[in-house]
Amino acid sequence: MDATLLLALLKQTKDQPFIFPQELEHVARNSSKVKTFLKELAVQGFSFIPTIDGNFRIEHEERARLVLLGAKNGLDFDLLVKHLTWQEFELLVTIFGDEAGYSATTGLNFSTGERKYQIDVVLKNNPYVFLIDCKHFGGTGKKAQLRAAAEAQRARCMAVRQHFLTLKTKLAIGSWQKVVLLPMLVTWLDDEIRFYEHVPIVPIAKLRSFFMNFYEFYEDHFWLEIRS
Repeated sequence: MDATLLLALLKQTKDQPFIFPQELEHVARNSSKVKTFLKELAVQGFSFIPTIDGNFRIEHEERARLVLLGAKNGLDFDLLVKHLTWQEFELLVTIFGDEAGYSATTGLNFSTGERKYQIDVVLKNNPYVFLIDCKHFGGTGKKAQLRAAAEAQRARCMAVRQHFLTLKTKLAIGSWQKVVLLPMLVTWLDDEIRFYEHVPIVPIAKLRSFFMNFYEFYEDHFWLEIRS
C-alpha cells in the first residue's frame, strides 16, 4: 500500500467528497501507481462511486476506514485523524466500538423540558452503555475545556438516567434487565487516558486499548446503574 498516496487522498477529500485521480498523479508522478493504488483499495473492500467526469465520490465511512488502513501501514495515527471531519471522527469511534463488540447509536437527542441534550455516540453491549462526547481537539492547551466537557458529559449521563423510561426504546435496550450508564470523552490530541471527576478522557489512538482493558478502569469510572 502506497502510504504517501493514502495520505494525499485524505487531504484531497477532506473539504469535498471527491477523488481526483489526475491530482493524485501529480503526487505519485506516475499514473500507473495511482491506478494500482485505487485497485488495491478496491480489493480491501473500499467502494468509491464513479462520477460522469471520470472521478470518484467517497463517503464519510470510507474516509474513516482509510485512517485505520493508514495506521496499519505505518502512518502516524494523529496525523491521519487530523484530516477527518467531526462526523468522520464520530464514525471512527463507532468502528472501534464495533470491533470491541458494541453496537452504536449516533446523535442521541432528547429534551427534559428545561433544556436540550445531545450525545454524540452511544455504544452498547449488555449491560454497559457508553455515552460518548467526541472532541475533535485535545492536548495540554485544552485541559480546561476538556474538564468542563467531562463535567457536562457526567450531567448528560444523569439526565439520561432521569429520563430513561422514555429513552430506552430509542436506545434499543428496552429488554435489558440491568443497564450501566458510563460517560466518556474521546479526544484527538492526547497521549494518555486520564480521568476528571471519574469521567475518562480517552485519546482516539488509545480507544481500542481502553475497550480491551475496560475492567482495569472500571473502578475509577463514574457509572449509574438502572434495573428494570
